[in-house]
Amino acid sequence: MELNPYQERAVAASGHCTILACPGSGKTRVLSVRAARLLANHDKGRLCAVTFTRDAAEELRSRILAACGQDHARRLAVGTFHSLALAQIKRFSGGKPPRLLSEGERLAVLWRCWQQHAPNIAFENVVQAIDARKARLTPVPFSDPSLESVFNGYQEVMESDGAMDFADLLLLSVHRMASGGMPPLPIRWLLVDEAQDMDEVQVEWILLHGRAGADITLVGDDDQSLYAFRHALGYAGLRKISTELSATVTTLPVNYRCAPNILAHAAKLIAHNRNRAAKKITAHREDVGEIRVIRAPDRWAEVDQIVETIEKGAQDDEWAILARTNLILDTAELALSGIDRPCVRTGGKSVWEHSIGSVFSGLLRSVVDDSWTGLANALSFCGIHAEWVNEHSRRSFGGCIARLESAIEQAPDDDGSRKTLLRLRIGLASWREQAAKGRATLVIHGVAAFLSDYCTPNQANLLRKLEESLVRMPGSLAQRLLILGRSSQNRRKPAVQIMTLHASKGLEFDNVWIMGCEEGNLPHTDSTEEDERRLLYVGMTRARHRLILSSAIEEGLASRFLDEAGLS
Repeated sequence: MELNPYQERAVAASGHCTILACPGSGKTRVLSVRAARLLANHDKGRLCAVTFTRDAAEELRSRILAACGQDHARRLAVGTFHSLALAQIKRFSGGKPPRLLSEGERLAVLWRCWQQHAPNIAFENVVQAIDARKARLTPVPFSDPSLESVFNGYQEVMESDGAMDFADLLLLSVHRMASGGMPPLPIRWLLVDEAQDMDEVQVEWILLHGRAGADITLVGDDDQSLYAFRHALGYAGLRKISTELSATVTTLPVNYRCAPNILAHAAKLIAHNRNRAAKKITAHREDVGEIRVIRAPDRWAEVDQIVETIEKGAQDDEWAILARTNLILDTAELALSGIDRPCVRTGGKSVWEHSIGSVFSGLLRSVVDDSWTGLANALSFCGIHAEWVNEHSRRSFGGCIARLESAIEQAPDDDGSRKTLLRLRIGLASWREQAAKGRATLVIHGVAAFLSDYCTPNQANLLRKLEESLVRMPGSLAQRLLILGRSSQNRRKPAVQIMTLHASKGLEFDNVWIMGCEEGNLPHTDSTEEDERRLLYVGMTRARHRLILSSAIEEGLASRFLDEAGLS
């Protein structure tokens, strides 16, 4: 596997603990080549490589074996922190190992404990608080006593069933190794990928192996630490290991992806962070890329410019549209759905799968196939009590019109329910007739007009855009709905990918457009300024040749980060 001089120097690095700081691309390649050479150059000793996802672990294993040969497979263990800890516990459990809860089972148990002890707190906040407790070696008291009751009840339920969750795996492994009740893995070398994403428990798991004599190699970039909300320690975690194990730090400062002017602005931005390793990031490339900053009147004008720019380019131009939140990306997805380019939404739900989008498309499907679910969801959206809709759905049978007529007879007349049901009954008959005559556009307008009377101003605005998008599509109403439901796997390679800045980490594209660069959004009010600055830095360094950053005047002031990057 061919390496550049800087990567070669990192692979050759030695010492009991080595930290490879890689602000450029190629971290996984460096780690896999280092692992392959350690196995090939030593006849004895086992090597363990750890990362954060199963997909990443499988890729790392295949790269290592491709470089050193299958003969060394028996001396190689590759997995996630959790899979390695589980294997450790099973090996030294001395009996039947604990049963591991699936994510669905975990949330179901938590839900029951939440309902019993803390229904006054949002369930999402309860989950976050318990996850935060389990990412710490030393428990921190909860801010609310009822959270303590949920946690204790949750742990008692799992203990009574002989079960544990993923977070418990690492905590149990660390506590048993620290107390001498279980030895560390019998390995000579331990290599860690994306080390900036380790939390406190994962850092301690690494340290325990280092103290037991394993040679440690960490590969990471503190400037790409994006998961503080998942309790990642970032630079602090790398620094802790460096101090405790007297690590040798080798920096790979050359970026092989970005045009030099794009990288220069990104480096200028990230230099404003104080809590980071000092490094001078340089570009290997010499050609000049394109950078533009756009200030649009409003969000829809912003996405109109995205569409116009993409349509002016070549048919196979590769684009990534990035934003801080999925809500902002909804507007981009809608605008791009009408162009003749393959597009795919990565990570978050499509705009057609939530909120007014799912109600609109669901009611249209009921027009086409006489299914009750879409119509029932529309009734609930229009203000008819969900409990009444559910009860009627269980008690009535037949096609949609028959069930609506039954519902009209049973509906209370004191809250406008009967009027809504009558309107929908009349509308459904008319929409079916128009659909049978091939007048898809009339049906789309009719259904949108019906729903608009029940929308908030923001929902009504989005509904109009959804309506326009469907009207622009070719084919019958059924064919247009089929296009919406088609999975991205069945499309040809997407020329345009739509994703959040978080989801873009580790990827690269010829052209990158970062939208929504406004104060309060980027940096977002829900995070720290340094975390948000790292997020924009990662987004900017996804671009090979062209980078465009845009904002909307109606949404607020342009982000201070543009000024910090020298892009005012």
